[in-house]
This record gives sequence, structure tokens and C-alpha cells, in this order.
Amino acid sequence: MIWLLRDFDLLTVLLHAAALSFEAVLLGGIAFLLVPARQAIRTNFSSARETLAPCLRLMQYSAVGLAATELAAMGVSSATMLAGSSLTLAAIGNASFFRAQTCTVLFALTLAVLARLRFSAISMIVPGTGALVSIVYLSHALSQMQHRVLLTVLTGLHHLGTAAWIGAMPYLLIFIARERSSTLTEHAVRRYSAMAMVSVALLVAAGVGMAWFYVGSIEGIYGTSYGLMLLAKVFLLLMMLILGAGNWYLVRHATSLPVLLLTRIRRFTEVEMGLGFVVLLAAASLTSQSPSADVLPHDMVSFRQYRQSLAPVWPSLTSPPVQALKPPSSLLQGVEEHQFGAGPPNDANDDAWSNYNHHWAGLMVLLAGLLALFSRWSFAPWARYWPVSFAGLAVFIILRADPEAWPLGPRPFWASFAYPDVLEHRLEAALILAFAAFEAAVQAGKLRRRWITLVLPVICGAGAAVLLTHTHGFGNPVSEVLAEASHTAIALLGATVAAARWLELRLEAGRPRWIAGIVWPIALVLVSLVLLNYREV
Repeated sequence: MIWLLRDFDLLTVLLHAAALSFEAVLLGGIAFLLVPARQAIRTNFSSARETLAPCLRLMQYSAVGLAATELAAMGVSSATMLAGSSLTLAAIGNASFFRAQTCTVLFALTLAVLARLRFSAISMIVPGTGALVSIVYLSHALSQMQHRVLLTVLTGLHHLGTAAWIGAMPYLLIFIARERSSTLTEHAVRRYSAMAMVSVALLVAAGVGMAWFYVGSIEGIYGTSYGLMLLAKVFLLLMMLILGAGNWYLVRHATSLPVLLLTRIRRFTEVEMGLGFVVLLAAASLTSQSPSADVLPHDMVSFRQYRQSLAPVWPSLTSPPVQALKPPSSLLQGVEEHQFGAGPPNDANDDAWSNYNHHWAGLMVLLAGLLALFSRWSFAPWARYWPVSFAGLAVFIILRADPEAWPLGPRPFWASFAYPDVLEHRLEAALILAFAAFEAAVQAGKLRRRWITLVLPVICGAGAAVLLTHTHGFGNPVSEVLAEASHTAIALLGATVAAARWLELRLEAGRPRWIAGIVWPIALVLVSLVLLNYREV
């Protein structure tokens, strides 16, 4: 049995990420109906109702998903507060989080009913605003002692910009695929492009304003977990802006939008949307961290410590025996140590074990990246079997990542899933193994269906998302930040692999497709360099 519910921190991040995603799609649907689709509704109402029917269904599903996610989050928070305390259900019911999430559920269900009955977007503005306000109510802004009103307004604008840009993308793809009038399609694309530009400006301006108060110093950017996740968001947003700029260029400089240009716009938008939802996961992970301004200076990582950690060293390819590691605690004690950061510190043998694991994993990824790069050219047809090296990586993770668990340690295989690190490592191994199996069959020509060829970018994106939620319970804030720095870098490079490979598979032949085909193997090689230079500090 996988005891995911035992890791309340991970579960809370995942639920918050789901809530942010549903919120963005739901509010993005309202924005799309009000702006890009407005002309289609005015021109031919009956035809637009049929074209936009899938959009309304998506809004309905998103509203129900938001309500269900908020109910689950209420249950987790209530259970956490009731455990080991004298609080009653009545006291929980009067708590601010319970009331705010109840309001979110009610507003979301109202929007679901309006979308089901095909009411106009104007009628959805009030409940949509209510859902936005109730979600923002539980953000970092309301817990601040200073500048509370300003931070609350900035947070609301940040959510609104995210919804009108990222959340409206699925509706644009649906509209392009279903609308038969090229004139209305072109009008919707141009209106969305203008709305997206305004939304990006709003999102960035609000984000910069919040960062000014939450980060507090230059050291808070690179020296804390909050700052690292903020940098991850910035990197992903820059990737999205590059794709969005490509679409803007096509729309701005074309007198009309023929099928070929619309296809390219759809492909860029698909990747932009996928990266957008990874950004939302990063945002959920960000809100689970204490703002950098609240972190004590001695708990921040300095430039000197980064230099010591990142200075190039020769990989360590020898490992201490498992018997030399510190004896594992009981399973229950291990879970508690992870939750409260109370475990004993690693010794030199534990660090050497971890370094060995990362370095051998780096060699396997380096082999895969180089072979994938060589497979671009006809002189190395054998290089297309590069995914086989990832199967070895998955087995290596299962065997070596958690020496206190089966098969090396005394903790049983299934019971050890209760330990969060074990759960996350095995999820990563399962993703890698599935990706290796599917991609090897694709490269060998055994599987040719389009959806199967997309397994690689989907799993790379999922793996990047899992790494963004990965936490470390070292009990030492500096060590935790240094470990998260390398894992965050790998996650961002994994997102780059996913985006570039998706474009290579989906774009028509030409320079953009060729560039994408070169970018993702190089990103794999960069992942291997991060792993090969990893060391515990």
C-alpha cells in the first residue's frame, strides 16, 4: 500500500497545485469568452454555442475539480489540526481557512451550474471574482504584518494575469480546432494575443512587487528554498515568453493566418500551456516555503558555500559498503524524522554513498544524451537505441537510492512507501522506466502511433514536476538548499527536454523543428553534468 496520505507536506503541495490549475483554467475560460470569443458570439450566436460547447464543458469540469480539490484540502488541513490537539470540529469550522475554502467550493459549484446551463460569461464574473478572492485570502499576503493590503492586491492581480494567459490557452486550442470560419478564428487568435500581452505585463509587474517584499534581499534570491523556487518560476516563464513571442511574431507580421501558420501557432501554444502548468506546480511549491524575508541570515546559503559546492571535481565512482552507513531507524521513526527534520546528520559514508549514486546516474544520462545527439545524423543509426541506458538508470535508482529499504535495508518494500523520499524516488524510477520502454520501441519503429511518440516529452515533464515537489529533511537548512539547487536545475532542464522534444514531434519539417531536435539532447547532457558534479555539503 502506498501511504501518500502520510506525507502531508507533499500532499498539501499537490492539492494546492491542482487548485491553482483548476482556478486558472476556470477563470481563463471566463476571460476567453469575454475577449477572444466575443466576436464569434456576436456574429453568429447559434453557431458559436456549438463551437464553444467543449469550452463550457471544460469550464464545468474545472469548476467541479476546483471544488473537489478544495474539499480534499479542507479535509487534510482539518485532520492535521485535530491530530494530537484538543480542538473540536466546531473550532475547525470557525477557522479562517475553513470558511475561505468553503466559499471557494460554493463559488466553484455556482460556476459549474452556470457553465452547464450555458449562461453568458457576464453572469460568471461575480462568482468568478468571489472564487478568486477566497483563494487569495489563504495566500502569504494575509499572514504578513506589514503591507498586507498591497500584497493582497498584487497576489490577486498575479492570479488574474495567470488565468487570462495560461488558463485561457486550452480554450484557444479548442476554438482553433473547431471554428470553421477562418475570419473568426483569425480574430480570436489576434484578440487572445493582445489579451496575453496585457496579462503577462500584469503578471510580471505583480510578481516583481511581491518578490520585493517576500525576498527582501539579494541573498534571499539564491540562498533560500523560496528564492530557488522563484528563480525556477522565472526560468519557466522566460521559456513561455520565448514561445509566446514566436506566436506574436507570426500573428503580428501575417496579413492572414493560413492553415500552416495556425498549425505552428497551435504547436507553440501546446508547449506554452504545458510549461504553464509546470509553473503552477512551482507556484504551489513556492507557497509551501517560508518567504526569504522570514529566513534568518545564518540559514541562507552564501556565495562561498555555492562555490565550494559547485566547483568542478572528478566524479566519485567508488562506494562504501552498505554496512558502513548509519543504522536505519524504524519506519515510523523515519517518517517522523522527515516530517520534523529531527533525524541524525549524515556522516562521511552517507555522503559518499549519495555522491556515488548521483555520479553513476550522471554517467548514464550522459551516455543517453550523447547517443540522442548522435542519432540526429545518418552516420550513427545505432545511436537511436539511446533510451536503453535509461532503463539501467531506473533499476539503479530502485536498488541504490534508499539503502535503508528493500533490497539493501531492513524496511519492507511496500511498507517503505510510507517514507516520503522512498515514495518520490520510486515514482521517479517508474516514470523513467516507462519512458525508456516506450521511447525504445518508438526509436526501433515498433510503435508509430502519434500519442505513443509523445510519451517521452510527457514523462520528462512529469518528472520535472515531481522534482519540483521533492524536499529534503536533512535538518540543516544550508544542506537542504544546496541539494534543492541541483534538483531544481535538473527539473528545469527536464522541462526543457519535454518542451523541445514535443516541438520536434509536432512541428512540420523546417528550421524550428531542427533546432528543437538539437536542443533536447543538449539539455540531457547538461542534466548529466549537474549529476556528475553533485556532492553532499
